[in-house]
Amino acid sequence: MNLEEFFSEHNRNISTSSRLGSSQRKLLAVLKQEVRDTANRGFAIFPVPELAKLTAQRDRLIGEATSDSARLEVLAATHLCTWRAAVGPSGYCVVRMSAQKDVSWFAANCQEQGMDCLTLTVVSGDMVWAIFQWPKNLVLRASPDGLPSGVSFLEGGDSFPVPPSRGCKWANAWADIEAVPNWLKELAFESPDIPPGKVALAPSPFPRPAICRSTTRFDKPHRGTKKGFPTCDQAGWRAGFRISRRR
Repeated sequence: MNLEEFFSEHNRNISTSSRLGSSQRKLLAVLKQEVRDTANRGFAIFPVPELAKLTAQRDRLIGEATSDSARLEVLAATHLCTWRAAVGPSGYCVVRMSAQKDVSWFAANCQEQGMDCLTLTVVSGDMVWAIFQWPKNLVLRASPDGLPSGVSFLEGGDSFPVPPSRGCKWANAWADIEAVPNWLKELAFESPDIPPGKVALAPSPFPRPAICRSTTRFDKPHRGTKKGFPTCDQAGWRAGFRISRRR
């Protein structure tokens, strides 16, 4: 059976299961309490069938993501699957860290600010997902500066594993979902009012007042006279030129 045939069969199974009575659906349902608890926190969850994992298409059924336990019961009865949470519908801010050094970097920054971050966290192998409340009236920067290469923010269309998926567990299932730390907020978020890369323009200086110049035309004195020629008969001038003698 190829992938398209598998999902065609999957859709038929969902259609059949949705027509079952409540008592029959309870018999088929194998939804674990951990999945119910995750849904009750407001996470939109969707199944990852075994075949989808083998074909590296874990997010193939992300459109089925829901926090409705009745719908999750139908999906659990239809599939032998693991579970993931969709980031977009849940409305949470999820920070992914890919190594212990990234976790240490995050913890060191929190301690430097005099705070302990105890927000809800998922662990799977070397990967860690820290879940926060999305900051109000802020958007994620296109390319946050100062983040290690292994640290990234999940966006709409992304997902992360949730228990009881294989190898996945809550690091602190008792914890609440906290606000994003201020130092991380300043590093990775900005106001949507100013487009990325834009700065406020400085006000233009006042224009210089125009120099007041008179438009009246004045004739220069002796404008028509030529140099070296006397203007009148004077003593000491001969043939129109002045002669000087040295003594």
